[in-house]
Amino acid sequence: MNSSAPLIDSASILIIRDGEEGLEVLMVKRHEDIAFAGGAYVFPGGKADPEDYQLSSHIKSFPPGYSELTHTAFREVFEETGLIIGDHTNAGDYRDGLLNGSVTFSEIIKKADIHFYMDEIVPFARWVTPRIYPKRFDTRFFLARAPMGQVATPDGTEAVELKWVSPPEFIKEKRELMMFPTIMNLKLLAEAKTVDEAFRKAAARKIITVEPKIIDGKRVIDPAAGYGEVDQDKIHLG
Repeated sequence: MNSSAPLIDSASILIIRDGEEGLEVLMVKRHEDIAFAGGAYVFPGGKADPEDYQLSSHIKSFPPGYSELTHTAFREVFEETGLIIGDHTNAGDYRDGLLNGSVTFSEIIKKADIHFYMDEIVPFARWVTPRIYPKRFDTRFFLARAPMGQVATPDGTEAVELKWVSPPEFIKEKRELMMFPTIMNLKLLAEAKTVDEAFRKAAARKIITVEPKIIDGKRVIDPAAGYGEVDQDKIHLG
């Protein structure tokens, strides 16, 4: 057991919209050649950059540990999907530069005059990689409204496919291509039928950090986290 592996700050974001048949969330399919969860369907996200902490500002209503990673979430969404959760002027012109490292996110914010919708993003969940793993993440999950008038496109390197999906239907269709935290957070999201309801539920729920354990051959998480029945099906990617 490697219990000394340091936790790496990361952010993941559930971008949601009201579809014709109910609530939809944007899923990203990772490139097959990526070492971690290659080929899996995930929410946009990734580990924090040092610059992210400098960009983020304290939001009083957020639990500790979330304000610092808002711009990690915004940056990862832009990198992987091209979406800006806010107003901007031609931010897409700078996406390739961000991906190849020739321009920083803070520079893009200034060049594209980006004003993020801070009231369109709320904390949703927090998961920590179990101690048995050599590489561990402390992932803050956020919920965000899909920005109006923008079209999501994959970056083609990390994200090779994007889908707007119904949470319960997607679990049925692609369970074998998702990790345990992804499935559980989709189940939690599926308790809401609309974007407004999802935001109300997220705001009312106390966030309990989840660190999954295996006890007597079954996955176990803290019941206080509010997930209800824990998924026990065999999952191919975690």
